[in-house]
Amino acid sequence: MTADAELGGALERVRAATGTHEPDATLVRRLAVGGAEAEIQAGRGRRAAAEALLAAMDGGEFDLDLAAIDRLNAPPGAT
Repeated sequence: MTADAELGGALERVRAATGTHEPDATLVRRLAVGGAEAEIQAGRGRRAAAEALLAAMDGGEFDLDLAAIDRLNAPPGAT
């Protein structure tokens, strides 16, 4: 068990959910490597989504009425 109670709790939750019996150091390493890859992929996905949205807006495929959005977000009685 680790001296860090929060980390120890997280490792126990992973063990309970997965049934793994890996030692702490092995489990932390595996989770760190896998988590890093997941974070990289998530970042790529966010960039791709933003690029697709901007491309759609630039190509006229996305009709965005900014005035209507401003009216919807205005405080009551402001319009």
